[in-house]
Amino acid sequence: MSVRALLTLTTALTGVVVGASPAIADPVGTTASAAPLATAFDTAAARYDVPRDLLVALGYAESRLDMNGGAPSAAGGLERVVVPGGVGTLSTDYGPAAWAPASTSNYTVASRPGSHQVNRIVIHTAQGSYSGTVGWFQNPAAQASAHYTFRSSDGAVTQSVREKDIAWHAGNWTYNTQSIGIEHEGFVDNAAWLTDAMYRASAALTRSLATKYGIPKDRAHIIGHNEVPGATHTDPGPNWNWTYYLQLVNGITGVGSGTVSTSASTLNVRSGPGANYPVVGSVAGGAAVAVYCQAVGSTVTGPYGTTAVWNRIGTNRYVSDAYVLTGYDGYIPNVPRC
Repeated sequence: MSVRALLTLTTALTGVVVGASPAIADPVGTTASAAPLATAFDTAAARYDVPRDLLVALGYAESRLDMNGGAPSAAGGLERVVVPGGVGTLSTDYGPAAWAPASTSNYTVASRPGSHQVNRIVIHTAQGSYSGTVGWFQNPAAQASAHYTFRSSDGAVTQSVREKDIAWHAGNWTYNTQSIGIEHEGFVDNAAWLTDAMYRASAALTRSLATKYGIPKDRAHIIGHNEVPGATHTDPGPNWNWTYYLQLVNGITGVGSGTVSTSASTLNVRSGPGANYPVVGSVAGGAAVAVYCQAVGSTVTGPYGTTAVWNRIGTNRYVSDAYVLTGYDGYIPNVPRC
């Protein structure tokens, strides 16, 4: 490929990033809605005369590589912690987090909670990769930031803005001043990014923040970006499981275990809690499974009775409790609902 062609592709992909960047709000509360990802690809392809499919493929590949050339992960996440601009530095606000400071052009210095009460936590979906989101907050042109960003594959977290300072994430200045913004790697229309590892790691942070600032651990105070007044965004989206997340936040964090029993050689695994959901795989009879959460679905009769309880054994992977010996009749103590 020629140098000219490479430059064209690079410029076009930059156009996609800018067009589909995370939520934007300037420091005086004026909101701006980022273009949807599909529109950003269409616009860049037309402007730079580059095949749209090629841009999508390159963007997809980039979203699964870290900034240091790490290999793609099976879950579509990133293989190792990315801390651009601060390699090896840890957060002083939250021990598990890496520290990669956002550009000073993208947030407001403050002295919270003295200057502003912190009374909410706002949940976001990044509409992009972990490394891309952290890197975008370091770009002075972004005019956007969040306090924390989580990685899908393993729940790793990077802090970009100190909790005392005001990140520009909510699209509403009052909410910016009074909240902590948390981004999650992924896309609103793809539930595969919402891994148990990310849910649990994010909920641990939210639980810590709620305790630190006296924020009630409920849906009135832990909200989605789409619930911010005046905001035009839809994240975290319909795939975000609020029931599961709030139970984790409130300390119901157990993981159950069980053994599969079936008269056939394998048991179908479905994408949701019911026999009407698509089959997405199978699990062998006698296999040990972890139960991350339990949901009510269609009623099924199996070796262990008749029940409407379904066990989630992985991301979007469910089996009926009628086929799993857990040691309990239905719900397992301290395992969250979902």
